[in-house]
Amino acid sequence: MKKILPYLLGGLLLLLLFSLLTGGSNRNFDHRITLNKKDKIPYGTFIAYENLHYLFPRAKLFTNKKESGYWEKTVAEYDPRSRVMIIICKEFNATDDELANLFHFVSMGNDVLISAYDLSNDAQRFFNLDLSYADAGFPLFDDFAAFDTLSLELIHPPFSKERDTYAYPGRKYNSWFNRFDSSTTYLLGTSEQGKPSFIRLRAGEGSFFIHTAPLAFSNYFLLHKQNIGYYNQLLSALNTEATSVIWDEYYLKKPQQSREYNLSPLRVLMDQPAFRMAFLTAIAGLIVYILLGIKRNQRMIPVITSPGNESLDFIKTIGRLYFQKKDNKNLCQKMSVHFTEHVYRRFNIPSGNMDDHFISRLSQKSGCSMDTIQQIRDYIHVIQEAPAVNDRQVFEFYHLLDRFYKTT
Repeated sequence: MKKILPYLLGGLLLLLLFSLLTGGSNRNFDHRITLNKKDKIPYGTFIAYENLHYLFPRAKLFTNKKESGYWEKTVAEYDPRSRVMIIICKEFNATDDELANLFHFVSMGNDVLISAYDLSNDAQRFFNLDLSYADAGFPLFDDFAAFDTLSLELIHPPFSKERDTYAYPGRKYNSWFNRFDSSTTYLLGTSEQGKPSFIRLRAGEGSFFIHTAPLAFSNYFLLHKQNIGYYNQLLSALNTEATSVIWDEYYLKKPQQSREYNLSPLRVLMDQPAFRMAFLTAIAGLIVYILLGIKRNQRMIPVITSPGNESLDFIKTIGRLYFQKKDNKNLCQKMSVHFTEHVYRRFNIPSGNMDDHFISRLSQKSGCSMDTIQQIRDYIHVIQEAPAVNDRQVFEFYHLLDRFYKTT
């Protein structure tokens, strides 16, 4: 069972990966609210961005990704008195410094449209207004029935009364103004039941336009029936003679202030429920595999001592026997035979003729000095020719051989 466990876990992970790759092939409705100009999903803003060329034919279109006060030169300095900035985001979480820079920008004669579901506390204090909410943010479940059907109206005048109501069966994701300063603010549009959702605030020579239903700029809303008319009329309140239009993405990607922003590289992937569950399943499977592998698969292997050199012990025993019997010549002959056999077996050098060439070759291969090998050769010749060998010669011959064996 333990042997097939890795294969079972591997098959499970492959099955999950296959389901992830094939699960997105169906045409389920994509409920993600991105408001990104490149997204063609229902709640992207591809249509709104592309149609700016028709509503502002004289204008150059720029994209801004930096906070106010740090805009790029092409955005900040191009025709400073005839510009329009469009900010579409979930939460307009501007700080006091950013609002001050935006106010300076508007007071020079430019228009800024802010369409956001929520405004930061600093922004609400700055514009002197309060918000109430109809859609509880972005729920974590798939039942959106309670949040469907957004309905908006534009006030006549200043807008032409082409239609009474613009609506679609999608997400509301809108809020409205519970309070605003009517002395400096003009009401331009409402949502259901006449709740204020679109206002204009004069600031110097320009104006702030604040809109609380950002999904009115989504692809789904604009492509539903004749809702493109709402988009055309709403943007006609801005300076249509502007020479530059700035599409702002800074507040679309700026971290929300209401929660701690996760800076992990896996943040975007972990926001997807399918990937998150697959990732957690893989981690759980890996933990189970490690826990099961902690237990040993076999018994402890005992420590086995290396076997002793019995042949060497045998040779020492035989040597002692010959030495005790005082048969020195026979003992030295046996030592000579063992030496020649060792040289032939270890270094592949025949010892039939122990001349100077033999000594040189053996010294090169064994690393032993030529002087030691030459003395061993001389002792072998003496032992073969001498009628008897005394104890001193045995000791000297033994020490020469021992020096050779230890060196090689």
